[in-house]
Amino acid sequence: MLCLDRSPLPKYVEIAHVSGYPVLSDPNMSHISIETPGVNDSSSDPQPNYLSFAPPELLFGQYQTDEQAWVDTIKSVGKGGTVRINTMDWLGQSGYTKETVYWPSLSSAISEVVFSKGAKVQILVAKWAHFINNTDQYLKSLLYSNTLCSSSKYNHCSGKVEIKYYIVPGYNSTGPAALNGAATGNMYPGYTRVNHGKYAVSDVRAHISTSNLVWDYFYTTAGVSFGTYQPAIVSQLQEIFNADWTSPYAVPVEPLDEGHACSSR
Repeated sequence: MLCLDRSPLPKYVEIAHVSGYPVLSDPNMSHISIETPGVNDSSSDPQPNYLSFAPPELLFGQYQTDEQAWVDTIKSVGKGGTVRINTMDWLGQSGYTKETVYWPSLSSAISEVVFSKGAKVQILVAKWAHFINNTDQYLKSLLYSNTLCSSSKYNHCSGKVEIKYYIVPGYNSTGPAALNGAATGNMYPGYTRVNHGKYAVSDVRAHISTSNLVWDYFYTTAGVSFGTYQPAIVSQLQEIFNADWTSPYAVPVEPLDEGHACSSR
């Protein structure tokens, strides 16, 4: 007999991850409808909120993909505004699949707002012990948008892309303290000394995600993200980003050498 009420998801195990933490003093502040978008009416000025999911199989035809939420957040910027993006990993393709998948979604959205809205896009990417090798090439290609923006007298483009690496001191001294009984010289545990945040914030919208900006995290990894138009959260996230962006640990990514951008034969 066919069971229509059975969940299409695998069986799960409930684990009390919040055990030992204090109970929220105002449970209503943490309640949000799973519908997209939801509305937080705990304040006198309700603002829309939403949840987005990855991979698309978790949408069941009624929710928003996390990839689309990232794209919509970037495109929500106003004319001459600023989009701030923070991520641990960035790659314009898949990184963990047998067949390589090219993934231009975010790069295209960024180029679009730079050209059509004259927006400034600031991107902060973590440089850490497990940095993906060809990240630098993808970031440099994105910086080339600045050259394209001013490449012709027909372009009325006033936007700009700025990219920095966020480097936590000691990132290259992480890992096991000893291997085969011999000291390694590592000072910190593995997978630490890294800016782990993944979020985007425009002038009006904030998106706080669990997805690194690599194709696999949107199509082969389960995750849920939160987005909002709440001005207080938007402002706070902008301030957090600005503090990291202007810190001594943020180092500009050098643009592509224009002399090697193309060659004539």
